[in-house]
Amino acid sequence: MVLKFQSYTGGGPTPKFTLFHVWKSYDIISTHGPIGRKALSQTLGIGEGSTRTILDKLIREGSVEMTKKGAELTERGRKVFRNSGISAAPVRMANMTISAQDCAVLVKGMAGRIATGYEQRDDAARAGAVGATTFIARDGKLYFPDMTEPDQNDVLPLRSVFDIEDGDAVVVGTAHSYEAAEKGAVTAALALGDQTRAGWRDVPAGDGLIGPDTEAEDLRCLALAVHELVGRLPVTMRSQNHYGVRCEDGDIVDNSYTGPVLEEVLRKGTVVRRVSPAGPYRGMAVVVVPIVRKKEVVAVFGVVDITKGGMFEAISRSRKDRHE
Repeated sequence: MVLKFQSYTGGGPTPKFTLFHVWKSYDIISTHGPIGRKALSQTLGIGEGSTRTILDKLIREGSVEMTKKGAELTERGRKVFRNSGISAAPVRMANMTISAQDCAVLVKGMAGRIATGYEQRDDAARAGAVGATTFIARDGKLYFPDMTEPDQNDVLPLRSVFDIEDGDAVVVGTAHSYEAAEKGAVTAALALGDQTRAGWRDVPAGDGLIGPDTEAEDLRCLALAVHELVGRLPVTMRSQNHYGVRCEDGDIVDNSYTGPVLEEVLRKGTVVRRVSPAGPYRGMAVVVVPIVRKKEVVAVFGVVDITKGGMFEAISRSRKDRHE
């Protein structure tokens, strides 16, 4: 789950910081916290006002708390950063890069979003790096995006700093300073997380947006949209043949999810309102609806009522009022 930070920069005047600075705030506070705002601002290389904006957001979402010694990550913040899907480390790739300092960034599960690798190079260059080289992990090896295989000895430095699995991507930023290389590589990695999959636009005419084989990645934007519409109550969704997504706190917290009520609705093909008997929402009221095409349940959609019945009671009262 790559960290997504659109909410930090959406609306209002153009901010004087980038998504990289939000990621770097997590990184600095995790490594050096507790840290004061002034020291954090100097390390980030941005103004105290911008630093305050980032910290205020992190505090409101429960990821950071201010102590007498400065900002430090909460347990939630440590979990968010730990599960962010991005890890950065200094490496030396003398045979593969064109500048003096290299920073490698592992992006978990994002190989499928890599096209030519030129996009990451350009993103890194716009952020101040000299450029970037991208690798994808397949069949236990690292490849260039066009599936050309580099000398595996040349990519051993990446294996030495990361636990790389098939489906992962690695972006290596290069620059005259490590700071610039890191900013370039992380910026390119964050851009991967913010892409909207082309799959929504590539569905054949008349075939519908969702089918029985729709994968979790292609359910993300719809699930997150509904998640926002219901006031960020937990939302779950899966297709008939693939596990799906679970949304909490404005983001995807599980991209290989199924639950007992989701599976019940897949079998029955009817709306089910009940208390979940198991899983992360055990004991909570849920409503799950089927998405049906040509009399076949192709996907299911669920909302979890963490308001102890408040939302569903309000819906029931509204329906009752309309019929009286």
